[in-house]
Amino acid sequence: MSGSRGRLHGAPREHGHRRGPFVLNVRSLRARPGTRHEVHLAGSISEMYVSEARVPEDAEVRFDGWVESTRGGVTVAGVATAPWVGVCRRCLEPASGVLSAEIRELCRDPHDLDVAGWGDGGDDDEPYAVGRDDLDVEPILRDACILELPLAPLCSDTCRGLCPTCGANRNRDECSCDPPIDPRWSALAGRAGGAASQVGDEERAENEGEAGQAEQEGE
Repeated sequence: MSGSRGRLHGAPREHGHRRGPFVLNVRSLRARPGTRHEVHLAGSISEMYVSEARVPEDAEVRFDGWVESTRGGVTVAGVATAPWVGVCRRCLEPASGVLSAEIRELCRDPHDLDVAGWGDGGDDDEPYAVGRDDLDVEPILRDACILELPLAPLCSDTCRGLCPTCGANRNRDECSCDPPIDPRWSALAGRAGGAASQVGDEERAENEGEAGQAEQEGE
């Protein structure tokens, strides 16, 4: 598909300043449409969280994939990985894991975006922009990773959670509390209990009658 292949590892220093770890110098790439370069990037990204899980501020976010020059933009594709931490929804203990986000995005020239009417706040799926010389992959990675964060984390798939009666963590402690009755079956359970009680009364009455009859015959 590509006429030339290479490898990019982030943009170099420019004018004495170090650019972010996810900024790529794509000047030579864009000069030859159809060219694809392999990309391996790593660094931290701030403000990646949902209600119950987040990527730590100092955690390493990795991206392994490729970028390809097309007419009017650059395609970014690959996999982003990052560790996450949160609170288990069952036992309320710390939970953690590693997210993996599949990425394939077409980044367009800012001029093309202006002509198409993007950036006016009227569309939630606004595409990412690429400059003539640089491409910042960080916004793409942030959005993709946030979508993969668990909304209801688990410390493990076999987590037993907390006892609803005494609050004991059933992953560590055993309690003697009776299992709760599903409220949907409480009415049926009451009927069953009443029926069982009635049967017991009938059996006792029958036994007492037989005992009385035996005494009369003995006399």
